Amino acid sequence: AIVQWNGPQSNRREKLKVTDWERGGRAQIGVVEGGDERDSPDVRLYHGNLVVQEVATQPLTQDLLRSGDCYIWTRKVPSVMVWKGKHASQEERREALNRAVVSLHQKLPTSTSVEVMSEGGESAMFKHLFNPGEKKDKLRVWAFIARPDLAAQQRMVDDVWRIENLELAEVDPSTYGQFYGGDCYLVLYSYQRSHQLQHILYMWQGRHATTDEITACAYQAVNIDNKYNGAPVQVRVVMGKEPRHFLAIFKGKLLIFEVRTGRPGVVNPNPAARLFQVRGTSEMNTKATEVPSRASSLNTNDVFLLKTDHKCYLWYGKAPYASDKR
Repeated sequence: AIVQWNGPQSNRREKLKVTDWERGGRAQIGVVEGGDERDSPDVRLYHGNLVVQEVATQPLTQDLLRSGDCYIWTRKVPSVMVWKGKHASQEERREALNRAVVSLHQKLPTSTSVEVMSEGGESAMFKHLFNPGEKKDKLRVWAFIARPDLAAQQRMVDDVWRIENLELAEVDPSTYGQFYGGDCYLVLYSYQRSHQLQHILYMWQGRHATTDEITACAYQAVNIDNKYNGAPVQVRVVMGKEPRHFLAIFKGKLLIFEVRTGRPGVVNPNPAARLFQVRGTSEMNTKATEVPSRASSLNTNDVFLLKTDHKCYLWYGKAPYASDKR
């Protein structure tokens, strides 16, 4: 089969000629009439009851949402949000996240962010999608993680898992904060809010992880979410784009290796020199990321650590705020 897309300004002759040219006009051809992208709404709402159906476009109102179903939002800005009603079945809740992951790999850039939330634990961005004046939702979880100083004051990281052979494998607590670009991780942390225990689950995806590992990471996140009765807020984190509240829970000890894997028993290459770029101004937002070991990797705005077999060297940029990182 062939899909023919007709541009909004193409003429009738062009449309007919394409049909004749391709395989002598004998192929099964589906025709899609293209429209002006400026006429396309920024936000679309999809309803999931194992079959995904488009429900509405902006403006949205909360009366569109039903507690017995799950919904997916897509936006022109690469972003996907999944909302799970408190009375939705486990199969519907799992399928909603799976559909979001599929849409990422098929239609959206790999850097697209995914937010998964349950009814009653909606994000601030979710609130802005709806008309003002509707009933206000509880924003306790996201109000908290928007304050990295609060995150760092509490015992946050409860468990870290790595995806190994598409299954969960516990990470040694002594290596919490060390992430490898060839792996995917799940990070669960909990905190007290108004005398209630809250949970946030991060899905960290390495730049060199396989598609199967990324999919397994999302699937295992659903399993952990079910274990906590849908309470955790799920946040997808792409390597190199870690949000501030994710950095804060490691208190300045986040170390990201470009390649390799943290799996036990795997022998990783051990170059003679490794260079790490240190970015941040305090323990709330600092991380060290491995970069190519060459002079062109240096820039005047940051601090760099060069590790060799025998010594470690610190290089400070000339920018005033670079010296503050000492």
